[in-house]
Amino acid sequence: MQIIKSTCEIARRRERALNYIPRHLSNVVEETARTFPVTLVTGPRQVGKTTLLRELLPDASYTTLDRLDALDSAEQEPERFLRSLSKPAIIDEVQYAPSLFRYVKLEADAQPRTKGRLFLTGSQRFQMMQGVDESLAGRAGIVEMLGLSSRELRRDPFKEPFVPTGDYVERRNPIASGESDVWEDIFRGDLPELAVDHSMSITRYYDSYIETYVRRDVRDLAHVGDLAKFNRFMGILAQSHGQMLNKSDLANKTDASFQTIDRWLSVLEASNIVHLLKPFTASATKRLVKTPKLYFLNSGLAARLCGYASPREIENSQQAGAFFEGYVIAEVAKSFLNASGIMPTLYYYRDSGGHEIDLVIEQGMRLYPVEIKKAEVARPADAKAFPLLETFKGYERQPGAVVCQTKAPLPLPGGVWALPLSYL
Repeated sequence: MQIIKSTCEIARRRERALNYIPRHLSNVVEETARTFPVTLVTGPRQVGKTTLLRELLPDASYTTLDRLDALDSAEQEPERFLRSLSKPAIIDEVQYAPSLFRYVKLEADAQPRTKGRLFLTGSQRFQMMQGVDESLAGRAGIVEMLGLSSRELRRDPFKEPFVPTGDYVERRNPIASGESDVWEDIFRGDLPELAVDHSMSITRYYDSYIETYVRRDVRDLAHVGDLAKFNRFMGILAQSHGQMLNKSDLANKTDASFQTIDRWLSVLEASNIVHLLKPFTASATKRLVKTPKLYFLNSGLAARLCGYASPREIENSQQAGAFFEGYVIAEVAKSFLNASGIMPTLYYYRDSGGHEIDLVIEQGMRLYPVEIKKAEVARPADAKAFPLLETFKGYERQPGAVVCQTKAPLPLPGGVWALPLSYL
């Protein structure tokens, strides 16, 4: 019986290895595990948190609090539950038992010099962080995870964050690969299961994903009483992908209170479903726009919520520019996140005169402007707003880049680069 069990386990590991797409975040998780007794990996559902940990720790014990018996044990007998797990141990969906964090602290304190004992995953950062702050300060390293990046999909080993300088372009050049169909990538989204099995129905997959997310995550966290109203809110929100956030308009169209809209948005943002790109306002001037722009981090989810049935529908729609822009911003965020496990400091710029820069990357006191165009050719005029960042005292404005669908990097006046998507 033991031989059969071992053989089955070997077969399962081989199958996982065949389908596994190496994740650039692996180095961050390993570094965190060498530093802390507890490693907590957070991120949206189905982005590959558990798969990553089981790939890194093939011999670790595993349990998930999705199982009612495991959840009951974790809540009713937390000390016994933790003792029963051989270490290292992976505990999945730990947000379902927030009271467990106190006992995880005791487990970590019992052997403070032993690092990498417990690995926790959770898809509800909104609910979990209070327990981590109160119980695991100094004992747990937190790693944020998003879906697959385009680098990971292409098996591109380049792991530096996207900082558009001449040196970056030179280092990126030898391993940059050819362009794929960006609209197919946008329509499919960034979930690993869809990436490894192209026979799956994308629309059916996201229909199930949306229903599961609403039923299991948002209803409890955001106190959703009217699921139909929340579904309508999600659809309207997706239509705002890449636009300035207007909570009053959302409230009117959804027939919900401003406070309800605020609560729902907070949960979606904390779960890394949406990202609010804040305006760069490090100045005393009152001429700057101060409203954030809203982006879905998974373009496939946004596409399904908008009702698009194919990549070409997105490409030919009025939202094409917004989807392209959101895709680039998500890729830039992933390049930083996969290098450090922490979301980068990203902004956009817009003033009352209508001058706008799609993305501003802040690195220390340096500002890197990035304009995003779905066109195949970049023009010097695309970077005309970049010098406006020089008005911010104490900051150094860098030349920056225009990301577009050009086939190769091209220099523009003022040290600006026109960069293809493969250079992200």
